[in-house]
Amino acid sequence: MKKILLVFAVLIALSFSANAQQDARYTQYMFNKLAFNPGYAGTADGLSLSGLYRIQWVNIDGAPTSFTLSGHTPLGAAKKIGVGAFLEHDQIGVHKETSIFLSYSYKFAIGDRSKLSVGVNGGAAFLNSDFQSIMANGGNEWIDLTVDGAFMENVNKVLPNFGVGLYYYTPNKYYVGLSAPFLLENSLGGPRKVAKQARHYYLTGGFVMPLGDNLKLKPSMLVKMVPNRAPIQFDANVMFLIKDALWLGTSFRIDDQINSESLDFIAAFQMKNGMRIGYAYDLTLSDLSSYTSGSHEIMLGYDFLGKDKRIVTPRYF
Repeated sequence: MKKILLVFAVLIALSFSANAQQDARYTQYMFNKLAFNPGYAGTADGLSLSGLYRIQWVNIDGAPTSFTLSGHTPLGAAKKIGVGAFLEHDQIGVHKETSIFLSYSYKFAIGDRSKLSVGVNGGAAFLNSDFQSIMANGGNEWIDLTVDGAFMENVNKVLPNFGVGLYYYTPNKYYVGLSAPFLLENSLGGPRKVAKQARHYYLTGGFVMPLGDNLKLKPSMLVKMVPNRAPIQFDANVMFLIKDALWLGTSFRIDDQINSESLDFIAAFQMKNGMRIGYAYDLTLSDLSSYTSGSHEIMLGYDFLGKDKRIVTPRYF
């Protein structure tokens, strides 16, 4: 175990440089942790599927739209091994990127109930940048930028990558995660050939506190870091679980300069058959609020419980 942790620490230390925030953001990240932490693979009791669709900054041309589908499951009688996969499609402006990654994790028992899951992932992103379609506003007319040689060539690239993650948790009590899901800084091509993928680092945590027989409080947070290239982003979330079925909560997103980005509202419903559905609305608080009505996000998930089984106590993480 010490050797595994040492390898993880070395990979993090060697990769600590970045360019800008590029990974898709999700308000309902608490239902989508495999997308940014391979250590989360196999932490469910059985096969768990989750999908999210996000439309960001409605009414702004070229604003991001994102879709992700992920699934993971434990393997073996002791369930120490976890495997997972996620597919993501992200579009912003003239850029379209589709990513496919596989995850593997191994769990170590810490005490009676707590576990440390060490995970790795690997895969590739397929990038298409349609620079030839860019037009500039010249006042009275739109100008075709392909007269500039920098915009005459579109970009189609395969970007292989891999990542690492730690996920420490006690089932239905608390969790802490640290991950760097994409370690390689691939060149993205394009004008002047200076753009490249940026390494993102994620720190997450949360816990559950009973407030009565039918009410539970679940605070959580996500910190996204792209060192020396973008402000640190903080997501602070508070969710209430009513009668082990209805999630209601809110998030507040700021950066390390205390600039407010959004106030988010989340509602999700957990059904007894393993199905869950959720919706999030982001109220934009930044300068973009003058141009957009906000962002919308839909979540669908399903936990396979086995024949004739029903959820008695939902999985909180």
